[in-house]
Amino acid sequence: MEQSSNKKNTPRQLMELAVQEGEHSIPEHHDKEDPFVGAIVATKDGKILAKAHRGELRVGEHCEFTLLERKLRDQNLSGCDLYVTMEPCTDESRGPGKRGCATHIASARIVTVYIGIDDPNPTIAREGIRYLISKNVVVHPFDADMQEKIRERNAAFIKEKEEEVKTIALKEAEEGKKTLLERSKADASFAGLSNNTLQKFVELSKLPYAFPSIDFNKWATEYGLLEQTDGTTEPRPTGLGSMLFGQRPSIFYPQVIFKTEIQYGTGEPEIHDFEDPLVLQWPQIREYLLSKAFKLPINRSGGERIETPDFPIDVIREAVVNAIVHRDYNIEGATNYLYIDPEKIIIRSPGVVVPPITLEDLREFKASWYSRNPKIMYVFNQMRLAEQRGKGISSMKQLPSLGFPLPTFEIQGGSLVVTFARTRTAAGKADISALEYKELLFIQAYEPITRAQFAKEFNLPTRTAQNHLGRLIDMGVISPKGKGKAIKYYHKRMSVMDSNEL
Repeated sequence: MEQSSNKKNTPRQLMELAVQEGEHSIPEHHDKEDPFVGAIVATKDGKILAKAHRGELRVGEHCEFTLLERKLRDQNLSGCDLYVTMEPCTDESRGPGKRGCATHIASARIVTVYIGIDDPNPTIAREGIRYLISKNVVVHPFDADMQEKIRERNAAFIKEKEEEVKTIALKEAEEGKKTLLERSKADASFAGLSNNTLQKFVELSKLPYAFPSIDFNKWATEYGLLEQTDGTTEPRPTGLGSMLFGQRPSIFYPQVIFKTEIQYGTGEPEIHDFEDPLVLQWPQIREYLLSKAFKLPINRSGGERIETPDFPIDVIREAVVNAIVHRDYNIEGATNYLYIDPEKIIIRSPGVVVPPITLEDLREFKASWYSRNPKIMYVFNQMRLAEQRGKGISSMKQLPSLGFPLPTFEIQGGSLVVTFARTRTAAGKADISALEYKELLFIQAYEPITRAQFAKEFNLPTRTAQNHLGRLIDMGVISPKGKGKAIKYYHKRMSVMDSNEL
Protein backbone atom coordinates (compact mmCIF):
# COMPACT_ATOMS: atom_id res chain seq x y z
CA MET A 1 0.00 0.00 0.00
CA GLU A 2 1.26 3.47 -0.79
CA GLN A 3 2.53 5.43 2.18
CA SER A 4 0.82 8.55 3.39
CA SER A 5 2.60 11.87 3.03
CA ASN A 6 3.36 14.28 5.86
CA LYS A 7 3.36 17.25 3.51
CA LYS A 8 0.53 19.69 4.16
CA ASN A 9 -1.27 20.61 0.94
CA THR A 10 -3.79 23.37 0.31
CA PRO A 11 -7.23 22.48 -1.11
CA ARG A 12 -6.10 23.92 -4.44
CA GLN A 13 -3.02 21.70 -4.51
CA LEU A 14 -5.11 18.64 -3.67
CA MET A 15 -7.52 19.47 -6.53
CA GLU A 16 -4.58 19.67 -8.94
CA LEU A 17 -3.15 16.36 -7.68
CA ALA A 18 -6.53 14.66 -8.06
CA VAL A 19 -6.73 15.85 -11.68
CA GLN A 20 -3.20 14.54 -12.30
CA GLU A 21 -4.15 11.21 -10.74
CA GLY A 22 -7.15 10.92 -13.05
CA GLU A 23 -4.82 11.01 -16.06
CA HIS A 24 -3.71 7.47 -15.15
CA SER A 25 -7.25 6.02 -15.47
CA ILE A 26 -7.47 2.74 -17.37
CA PRO A 27 -10.43 2.37 -19.80
CA GLU A 28 -12.49 -0.81 -19.52
CA HIS A 29 -14.60 -0.69 -22.70
CA HIS A 30 -13.82 -0.79 -26.40
CA ASP A 31 -17.29 0.10 -27.64
CA LYS A 32 -18.00 3.15 -25.50
CA GLU A 33 -16.21 5.92 -23.61
CA ASP A 34 -15.00 5.66 -20.02
CA PRO A 35 -14.25 8.68 -17.84
CA PHE A 36 -10.89 9.76 -16.45
CA VAL A 37 -11.37 10.02 -12.69
CA GLY A 38 -8.89 10.57 -9.89
CA ALA A 39 -9.39 10.81 -6.13
CA ILE A 40 -7.41 11.66 -2.99
CA VAL A 41 -8.16 11.18 0.70
CA ALA A 42 -6.44 13.75 2.93
CA THR A 43 -6.53 14.82 6.54
CA LYS A 44 -8.04 18.15 7.49
CA ASP A 45 -4.62 19.82 7.41
CA GLY A 46 -3.91 18.54 3.89
CA LYS A 47 -1.76 15.45 4.50
CA ILE A 48 -2.42 12.86 1.78
CA LEU A 49 -3.38 9.40 3.04
CA ALA A 50 -3.80 7.77 -0.36
CA LYS A 51 -4.52 8.42 -4.06
CA ALA A 52 -6.32 6.32 -6.66
CA HIS A 53 -7.54 6.39 -10.24
CA ARG A 54 -10.29 4.56 -12.09
CA GLY A 55 -9.34 0.96 -12.92
CA GLU A 56 -6.09 1.12 -10.94
CA LEU A 57 -6.37 -2.24 -9.16
CA ARG A 58 -9.16 -3.92 -11.11
CA VAL A 59 -10.77 -3.30 -14.49
CA GLY A 60 -13.69 -0.90 -14.18
CA GLU A 61 -13.25 -0.35 -10.44
CA HIS A 62 -14.18 3.17 -9.34
CA CYS A 63 -11.40 5.14 -7.68
CA GLU A 64 -13.44 5.97 -4.57
CA PHE A 65 -13.97 2.23 -3.95
CA THR A 66 -10.26 1.58 -4.51
CA LEU A 67 -9.39 4.22 -1.94
CA LEU A 68 -11.93 3.48 0.76
CA GLU A 69 -12.38 -0.29 0.53
CA ARG A 70 -8.95 -1.43 -0.60
CA LYS A 71 -6.19 1.04 0.29
CA LEU A 72 -7.69 2.61 3.44
CA ARG A 73 -10.18 -0.02 4.61
CA ASP A 74 -8.55 -0.49 8.04
CA GLN A 75 -7.96 3.20 8.75
CA ASN A 76 -10.24 5.56 10.66
CA LEU A 77 -11.20 8.22 8.12
CA SER A 78 -13.61 10.09 10.36
CA GLY A 79 -13.00 13.81 9.82
CA CYS A 80 -11.00 13.36 6.61
CA ASP A 81 -11.61 15.04 3.24
CA LEU A 82 -12.05 13.45 -0.17
CA TYR A 83 -11.10 15.12 -3.46
CA VAL A 84 -12.62 13.45 -6.52
CA THR A 85 -12.71 14.79 -10.07
CA MET A 86 -16.21 13.49 -10.90
CA GLU A 87 -19.41 13.16 -8.89
CA PRO A 88 -19.64 9.83 -6.99
CA CYS A 89 -22.14 7.28 -8.28
CA THR A 90 -25.20 6.04 -6.34
CA ASP A 91 -26.60 2.65 -5.37
CA GLU A 92 -29.35 3.05 -7.98
CA SER A 93 -26.86 3.65 -10.78
CA ARG A 94 -24.78 0.60 -9.85
CA GLY A 95 -27.64 -1.88 -10.00
CA PRO A 96 -29.07 -4.50 -7.60
CA GLY A 97 -26.73 -5.72 -4.89
CA LYS A 98 -24.03 -3.09 -5.51
CA ARG A 99 -23.19 -0.08 -3.40
CA GLY A 100 -22.46 3.24 -5.04
CA CYS A 101 -19.39 5.33 -4.26
CA ALA A 102 -21.53 7.93 -2.48
CA THR A 103 -22.62 5.22 -0.02
CA HIS A 104 -19.03 4.15 0.57
CA ILE A 105 -18.03 7.75 1.24
CA ALA A 106 -20.81 8.33 3.77
CA SER A 107 -20.07 5.01 5.48
CA ALA A 108 -16.40 5.95 5.82
CA ARG A 109 -17.48 9.08 7.76
CA ILE A 110 -15.75 11.42 5.36
CA VAL A 111 -16.83 14.91 6.47
CA THR A 112 -16.06 17.00 3.36
CA VAL A 113 -16.02 16.10 -0.32
CA TYR A 114 -14.59 18.33 -3.07
CA ILE A 115 -16.10 17.38 -6.44
CA GLY A 116 -14.69 18.38 -9.81
CA ILE A 117 -17.74 18.10 -12.08
CA ASP A 118 -21.17 16.54 -11.86
CA ASP A 119 -21.51 13.17 -13.58
CA PRO A 120 -23.05 13.65 -17.06
CA ASN A 121 -24.56 10.16 -16.85
CA PRO A 122 -28.32 10.85 -16.66
CA THR A 123 -28.80 8.02 -14.15
CA ILE A 124 -26.41 9.72 -11.72
CA ALA A 125 -26.44 13.45 -12.51
CA ARG A 126 -26.59 15.30 -9.17
CA GLU A 127 -28.08 12.30 -7.33
CA GLY A 128 -24.69 11.47 -5.83
CA ILE A 129 -24.36 15.02 -4.58
CA ARG A 130 -27.87 14.99 -3.15
CA TYR A 131 -27.19 11.73 -1.35
CA LEU A 132 -24.00 13.04 0.26
CA ILE A 133 -25.74 16.21 1.44
CA SER A 134 -28.58 14.11 2.89
CA LYS A 135 -25.94 12.28 4.96
CA ASN A 136 -24.60 15.61 6.30
CA VAL A 137 -21.47 15.50 4.17
CA VAL A 138 -20.25 18.99 3.21
CA VAL A 139 -19.79 19.25 -0.56
CA HIS A 140 -17.63 21.86 -2.30
CA PRO A 141 -16.83 22.35 -6.02
CA PHE A 142 -13.33 22.41 -7.49
CA ASP A 143 -12.10 25.78 -8.73
CA ALA A 144 -13.66 26.79 -12.06
CA ASP A 145 -10.44 26.46 -14.09
CA MET A 146 -9.85 22.97 -12.70
CA GLN A 147 -13.40 21.98 -13.65
CA GLU A 148 -12.69 23.13 -17.19
CA LYS A 149 -9.60 20.90 -17.37
CA ILE A 150 -11.63 17.93 -16.18
CA ARG A 151 -14.32 18.57 -18.80
CA GLU A 152 -11.75 18.89 -21.56
CA ARG A 153 -10.13 15.59 -20.58
CA ASN A 154 -13.54 13.89 -20.43
CA ALA A 155 -14.99 15.60 -23.51
CA ALA A 156 -15.71 12.34 -25.37
CA PHE A 157 -17.38 10.76 -22.33
CA ILE A 158 -19.47 13.87 -21.67
CA LYS A 159 -20.59 14.06 -25.30
CA GLU A 160 -21.65 10.42 -25.25
CA LYS A 161 -23.69 10.95 -22.09
CA GLU A 162 -25.28 14.12 -23.45
CA GLU A 163 -26.58 12.01 -26.33
CA GLU A 164 -28.19 9.73 -23.77
CA VAL A 165 -29.79 12.73 -22.11
CA LYS A 166 -31.58 13.41 -25.36
CA THR A 167 -33.44 10.12 -25.04
CA ILE A 168 -33.71 9.56 -21.28
CA ALA A 169 -35.82 11.76 -19.02
CA LEU A 170 -33.84 12.92 -15.99
CA LYS A 171 -35.45 11.95 -12.69
CA GLU A 172 -35.68 15.20 -10.70
CA ALA A 173 -38.78 14.77 -8.56
CA GLU A 174 -40.05 12.14 -6.18
CA GLU A 175 -41.83 9.24 -7.79
CA GLY A 176 -45.51 9.95 -8.39
CA LYS A 177 -45.13 13.71 -8.08
CA LYS A 178 -44.54 16.32 -10.75
CA THR A 179 -43.16 19.80 -10.36
CA LEU A 180 -44.58 22.85 -12.07
CA LEU A 181 -42.04 22.37 -14.85
CA GLU A 182 -42.95 18.70 -15.34
CA ARG A 183 -46.72 18.95 -15.59
CA SER A 184 -48.91 20.53 -18.26
CA LYS A 185 -51.86 22.84 -17.85
CA ALA A 186 -55.28 21.84 -19.09
CA ASP A 187 -55.57 24.87 -21.39
CA ALA A 188 -52.11 24.39 -22.93
CA SER A 189 -51.91 22.96 -26.44
CA PHE A 190 -49.23 21.81 -28.84
CA ALA A 191 -50.30 24.61 -31.19
CA GLY A 192 -49.18 27.12 -28.58
CA LEU A 193 -45.52 26.25 -29.17
CA SER A 194 -43.34 28.27 -31.51
CA ASN A 195 -42.43 26.23 -34.58
CA ASN A 196 -39.50 28.51 -35.42
CA THR A 197 -37.79 28.19 -32.04
CA LEU A 198 -38.32 24.43 -31.93
CA GLN A 199 -36.93 23.99 -35.42
CA LYS A 200 -33.88 26.03 -34.47
CA PHE A 201 -33.37 23.89 -31.38
CA VAL A 202 -33.61 20.65 -33.38
CA GLU A 203 -31.14 21.98 -35.93
CA LEU A 204 -28.56 23.25 -33.42
CA SER A 205 -28.76 20.23 -31.12
CA LYS A 206 -28.51 17.86 -34.11
CA LEU A 207 -31.37 15.69 -32.98
CA PRO A 208 -31.95 12.72 -35.32
CA TYR A 209 -35.59 13.73 -35.69
CA ALA A 210 -37.40 16.15 -37.93
CA PHE A 211 -39.78 18.70 -36.49
CA PRO A 212 -42.66 18.31 -36.51
CA SER A 213 -42.75 14.51 -36.40
CA ILE A 214 -44.00 11.63 -34.27
CA ASP A 215 -40.40 10.73 -33.39
CA PHE A 216 -39.73 14.24 -32.12
CA ASN A 217 -42.90 14.16 -30.02
CA LYS A 218 -41.79 10.87 -28.50
CA TRP A 219 -38.36 12.27 -27.62
CA ALA A 220 -39.84 15.53 -26.28
CA THR A 221 -42.25 13.54 -24.10
CA GLU A 222 -39.42 11.42 -22.70
CA TYR A 223 -37.33 14.52 -22.05
CA GLY A 224 -40.18 16.37 -20.38
CA LEU A 225 -41.06 19.08 -22.88
CA LEU A 226 -44.40 17.41 -23.66
CA GLU A 227 -46.86 15.35 -21.64
CA GLN A 228 -49.22 12.71 -22.99
CA THR A 229 -52.36 12.86 -20.84
CA ASP A 230 -55.23 10.43 -20.65
CA GLY A 231 -58.04 10.97 -23.15
CA THR A 232 -55.97 13.10 -25.54
CA THR A 233 -54.47 12.20 -28.89
CA GLU A 234 -52.02 15.08 -29.00
CA PRO A 235 -49.45 15.75 -26.27
CA ARG A 236 -49.58 19.01 -24.34
CA PRO A 237 -46.53 21.14 -23.52
CA THR A 238 -45.35 20.88 -19.94
CA GLY A 239 -44.35 23.93 -17.95
CA LEU A 240 -40.80 23.33 -19.15
CA GLY A 241 -41.87 23.11 -22.79
CA SER A 242 -44.10 26.18 -22.60
CA MET A 243 -41.49 28.33 -20.85
CA LEU A 244 -38.73 27.39 -23.27
CA PHE A 245 -40.63 27.31 -26.56
CA GLY A 246 -44.16 28.70 -26.06
CA GLN A 247 -45.42 31.52 -28.29
CA ARG A 248 -46.84 33.41 -25.27
CA PRO A 249 -45.58 31.54 -22.18
CA SER A 250 -46.42 34.42 -19.84
CA ILE A 251 -50.14 33.68 -20.29
CA PHE A 252 -49.78 30.49 -18.26
CA TYR A 253 -46.52 31.26 -16.45
CA PRO A 254 -46.10 34.96 -15.60
CA GLN A 255 -42.89 34.12 -13.73
CA VAL A 256 -41.08 33.80 -17.08
CA ILE A 257 -41.28 37.58 -17.56
CA PHE A 258 -37.93 39.35 -17.34
CA LYS A 259 -38.49 42.89 -16.09
CA THR A 260 -36.01 45.65 -16.87
CA GLU A 261 -35.72 49.19 -15.56
CA ILE A 262 -33.29 51.82 -16.82
CA GLN A 263 -32.77 54.98 -14.79
CA TYR A 264 -30.89 57.56 -16.84
CA GLY A 265 -30.33 59.85 -13.87
CA THR A 266 -32.98 62.38 -14.79
CA GLY A 267 -36.68 62.03 -15.41
CA GLU A 268 -38.79 58.91 -15.28
CA PRO A 269 -37.15 55.49 -15.62
CA GLU A 270 -37.68 53.44 -18.77
CA ILE A 271 -39.46 50.16 -18.03
CA HIS A 272 -39.75 47.18 -20.36
CA ASP A 273 -40.97 43.61 -19.80
CA PHE A 274 -39.69 40.70 -21.91
CA GLU A 275 -42.45 38.09 -22.12
CA ASP A 276 -41.15 35.83 -24.89
CA PRO A 277 -40.01 32.21 -24.43
CA LEU A 278 -36.85 31.80 -22.40
CA VAL A 279 -34.66 30.93 -25.37
CA LEU A 280 -35.44 34.30 -27.01
CA GLN A 281 -35.01 36.54 -23.98
CA TRP A 282 -31.25 37.14 -23.87
CA PRO A 283 -30.85 38.09 -27.58
CA GLN A 284 -33.70 40.59 -27.17
CA ILE A 285 -32.39 41.96 -23.87
CA ARG A 286 -28.93 42.36 -25.38
CA GLU A 287 -30.18 44.47 -28.27
CA TYR A 288 -32.30 46.52 -25.91
CA LEU A 289 -29.36 47.22 -23.59
CA LEU A 290 -27.02 48.17 -26.40
CA SER A 291 -29.54 50.63 -27.81
CA LYS A 292 -30.88 52.02 -24.53
CA ALA A 293 -28.68 51.47 -21.49
CA PHE A 294 -25.07 51.74 -22.56
CA LYS A 295 -23.12 54.66 -23.91
CA LEU A 296 -21.39 53.66 -27.12
CA PRO A 297 -18.11 55.58 -27.52
CA ILE A 298 -16.63 55.47 -31.00
CA ASN A 299 -13.12 54.05 -31.32
CA ARG A 300 -11.33 55.18 -34.48
CA SER A 301 -7.78 54.34 -33.38
CA GLY A 302 -7.57 51.53 -35.95
CA GLY A 303 -9.16 53.52 -38.74
CA GLU A 304 -12.50 51.81 -38.19
CA ARG A 305 -15.68 52.95 -36.53
CA ILE A 306 -16.14 50.56 -33.58
CA GLU A 307 -18.89 51.00 -31.02
CA THR A 308 -18.48 49.33 -27.64
CA PRO A 309 -20.60 49.53 -24.48
CA ASP A 310 -19.18 51.20 -21.39
CA PHE A 311 -19.51 47.95 -19.43
CA PRO A 312 -18.48 44.49 -20.73
CA ILE A 313 -21.54 42.97 -22.39
CA ASP A 314 -20.18 39.42 -21.92
CA VAL A 315 -20.34 39.89 -18.17
CA ILE A 316 -23.95 41.07 -18.33
CA ARG A 317 -24.74 38.14 -20.60
CA GLU A 318 -23.38 35.72 -18.01
CA ALA A 319 -25.45 37.26 -15.22
CA VAL A 320 -28.68 37.56 -17.25
CA VAL A 321 -28.44 34.04 -18.70
CA ASN A 322 -27.70 32.66 -15.24
CA ALA A 323 -30.80 34.42 -13.93
CA ILE A 324 -32.91 32.85 -16.71
CA VAL A 325 -31.44 29.35 -16.43
CA HIS A 326 -31.00 28.95 -12.68
CA ARG A 327 -33.91 30.81 -11.07
CA ASP A 328 -36.59 28.92 -9.14
CA TYR A 329 -39.60 28.78 -11.47
CA ASN A 330 -41.74 27.23 -8.75
CA ILE A 331 -41.89 30.71 -7.20
CA GLU A 332 -44.84 31.98 -9.20
CA GLY A 333 -45.19 35.46 -7.75
CA ALA A 334 -41.75 36.82 -8.68
CA THR A 335 -39.88 37.59 -11.90
CA ASN A 336 -36.30 38.13 -12.95
CA TYR A 337 -35.36 41.78 -12.73
CA LEU A 338 -32.62 43.94 -14.27
CA TYR A 339 -31.97 47.47 -13.03
CA ILE A 340 -29.45 49.84 -14.62
CA ASP A 341 -28.48 53.37 -13.73
CA PRO A 342 -25.30 55.39 -14.43
CA GLU A 343 -23.66 54.00 -11.29
CA LYS A 344 -24.59 50.35 -11.11
CA ILE A 345 -26.24 47.28 -12.65
CA ILE A 346 -28.38 44.99 -10.51
CA ILE A 347 -29.76 41.58 -11.48
CA ARG A 348 -32.25 39.85 -9.20
CA SER A 349 -33.22 36.21 -9.63
CA PRO A 350 -35.92 34.48 -7.50
CA GLY A 351 -34.64 31.62 -5.38
CA VAL A 352 -31.81 31.11 -2.91
CA VAL A 353 -28.53 29.39 -3.71
CA VAL A 354 -29.01 25.66 -4.27
CA PRO A 355 -26.83 23.21 -2.31
CA PRO A 356 -24.08 22.19 -2.60
CA ILE A 357 -23.27 25.67 -3.93
CA THR A 358 -23.07 28.33 -1.21
CA LEU A 359 -23.13 32.10 -1.32
CA GLU A 360 -19.44 32.02 -0.47
CA ASP A 361 -18.78 29.81 -3.51
CA LEU A 362 -20.39 32.49 -5.68
CA ARG A 363 -18.30 35.21 -4.10
CA GLU A 364 -15.16 33.18 -4.76
CA PHE A 365 -16.32 32.41 -8.34
CA LYS A 366 -16.34 28.65 -7.79
CA ALA A 367 -20.00 27.98 -8.67
CA SER A 368 -19.91 26.92 -12.29
CA TRP A 369 -20.99 23.29 -12.34
CA TYR A 370 -24.37 22.93 -10.64
CA SER A 371 -27.69 23.94 -12.14
CA ARG A 372 -31.08 24.17 -10.46
CA ASN A 373 -32.67 23.48 -13.85
CA PRO A 374 -30.37 21.09 -15.76
CA LYS A 375 -32.86 20.61 -18.62
CA ILE A 376 -33.08 24.35 -19.24
CA MET A 377 -29.29 24.52 -19.06
CA TYR A 378 -29.02 21.72 -21.62
CA VAL A 379 -31.32 23.52 -24.07
CA PHE A 380 -29.41 26.81 -23.64
CA ASN A 381 -26.10 25.06 -24.25
CA GLN A 382 -27.43 23.35 -27.36
CA MET A 383 -28.73 26.66 -28.72
CA ARG A 384 -25.41 28.45 -28.02
CA LEU A 385 -27.12 30.75 -25.53
CA ALA A 386 -25.03 29.85 -22.50
CA GLU A 387 -21.28 30.09 -22.15
CA GLN A 388 -19.31 26.89 -21.86
CA ARG A 389 -19.42 26.16 -18.15
CA GLY A 390 -16.71 28.05 -16.31
CA LYS A 391 -16.10 30.59 -19.11
CA GLY A 392 -18.67 33.11 -17.86
CA ILE A 393 -17.29 33.00 -14.36
CA SER A 394 -13.87 33.80 -15.80
CA SER A 395 -15.30 36.87 -17.53
CA MET A 396 -16.51 38.22 -14.19
CA LYS A 397 -13.12 37.62 -12.58
CA GLN A 398 -11.51 39.75 -15.28
CA LEU A 399 -13.51 42.85 -14.36
CA PRO A 400 -10.76 44.43 -12.18
CA SER A 401 -8.31 44.28 -15.10
CA LEU A 402 -10.91 46.19 -17.15
CA GLY A 403 -11.31 48.92 -14.55
CA PHE A 404 -14.41 47.62 -12.72
CA PRO A 405 -14.63 46.02 -9.27
CA LEU A 406 -15.79 42.46 -8.76
CA PRO A 407 -19.57 42.06 -8.35
CA THR A 408 -21.32 41.51 -5.05
CA PHE A 409 -23.59 38.53 -4.37
CA GLU A 410 -26.33 38.75 -1.76
CA ILE A 411 -29.57 37.01 -0.79
CA GLN A 412 -32.38 39.54 -0.38
CA GLY A 413 -36.01 38.58 0.19
CA GLY A 414 -35.55 35.04 -1.08
CA SER A 415 -33.79 36.17 -4.26
CA LEU A 416 -30.17 36.13 -5.39
CA VAL A 417 -29.02 39.67 -6.12
CA VAL A 418 -25.88 40.35 -8.18
CA THR A 419 -24.62 43.94 -8.29
CA PHE A 420 -22.01 45.42 -10.61
CA ALA A 421 -20.46 48.86 -10.07
CA ARG A 422 -20.00 50.95 -13.22
CA THR A 423 -18.10 53.81 -11.57
CA ARG A 424 -15.64 54.41 -8.77
CA THR A 425 -18.24 56.25 -6.70
CA ALA A 426 -20.52 53.20 -6.78
CA ALA A 427 -18.02 51.26 -4.68
CA GLY A 428 -19.74 52.34 -1.48
CA LYS A 429 -16.79 54.46 -0.32
CA ALA A 430 -17.38 58.06 -1.27
CA ASP A 431 -13.94 59.11 -0.10
CA ILE A 432 -11.95 56.58 -2.13
CA SER A 433 -9.51 58.37 -4.42
CA ALA A 434 -8.74 57.43 -8.01
CA LEU A 435 -5.36 55.99 -6.94
CA GLU A 436 -6.88 54.02 -4.04
CA TYR A 437 -9.51 52.65 -6.41
CA LYS A 438 -6.76 51.54 -8.82
CA GLU A 439 -4.90 49.91 -5.93
CA LEU A 440 -8.04 48.09 -4.85
CA LEU A 441 -8.65 46.75 -8.37
CA PHE A 442 -5.08 45.46 -8.47
CA ILE A 443 -5.60 43.54 -5.23
CA GLN A 444 -8.91 42.13 -6.48
CA ALA A 445 -7.30 40.98 -9.71
CA TYR A 446 -4.28 39.28 -8.17
CA GLU A 447 -5.16 38.41 -4.58
CA PRO A 448 -3.59 37.37 -2.38
CA ILE A 449 -0.75 39.83 -2.75
CA THR A 450 2.24 40.69 -0.59
CA ARG A 451 3.42 44.13 0.40
CA ALA A 452 6.41 43.68 -1.91
CA GLN A 453 4.17 42.94 -4.90
CA PHE A 454 2.05 45.97 -4.09
CA ALA A 455 5.09 48.23 -3.76
CA LYS A 456 6.54 46.98 -7.06
CA GLU A 457 3.27 47.44 -8.96
CA PHE A 458 2.87 51.08 -7.89
CA ASN A 459 6.58 51.92 -7.65
CA LEU A 460 6.38 52.82 -3.95
CA PRO A 461 8.94 52.67 -1.13
CA THR A 462 8.21 49.93 1.39
CA ARG A 463 7.00 52.29 4.13
CA THR A 464 4.78 54.22 1.70
CA ALA A 465 3.30 50.97 0.38
CA GLN A 466 2.52 49.93 3.94
CA ASN A 467 0.77 53.25 4.57
CA HIS A 468 -1.34 52.85 1.42
CA LEU A 469 -2.33 49.32 2.40
CA GLY A 470 -3.19 50.54 5.89
CA ARG A 471 -5.47 53.18 4.42
CA LEU A 472 -7.33 50.51 2.39
CA ILE A 473 -7.63 48.36 5.51
CA ASP A 474 -9.08 51.30 7.47
CA MET A 475 -11.59 51.86 4.68
CA GLY A 476 -12.75 48.27 5.06
CA VAL A 477 -12.09 47.23 1.47
CA ILE A 478 -9.14 44.85 2.05
CA SER A 479 -8.05 42.61 4.91
CA PRO A 480 -4.62 41.23 5.93
CA LYS A 481 -3.98 37.58 6.79
CA GLY A 482 -0.89 36.12 8.36
CA LYS A 483 1.92 37.65 10.38
CA GLY A 484 5.25 39.34 9.75
CA LYS A 485 6.81 38.79 6.35
CA ALA A 486 4.18 36.11 5.55
CA ILE A 487 1.30 38.60 5.67
CA LYS A 488 -0.87 38.72 2.56
CA TYR A 489 -3.71 41.01 1.54
CA TYR A 490 -7.16 40.05 0.29
CA HIS A 491 -10.02 42.18 -0.93
CA LYS A 492 -13.23 42.45 1.04
CA ARG A 493 -16.47 42.33 -0.90
CA MET A 494 -17.42 45.92 -1.56
CA SER A 495 -20.87 47.05 -0.52
CA VAL A 496 -22.33 48.76 -3.54
CA MET A 497 -24.68 51.61 -2.69
CA ASP A 498 -28.22 50.55 -1.79
CA SER A 499 -30.96 50.72 -4.40
CA ASN A 500 -34.40 51.87 -3.43
CA GLU A 501 -35.67 50.23 -6.60
CA LEU A 502 -35.08 46.80 -5.08
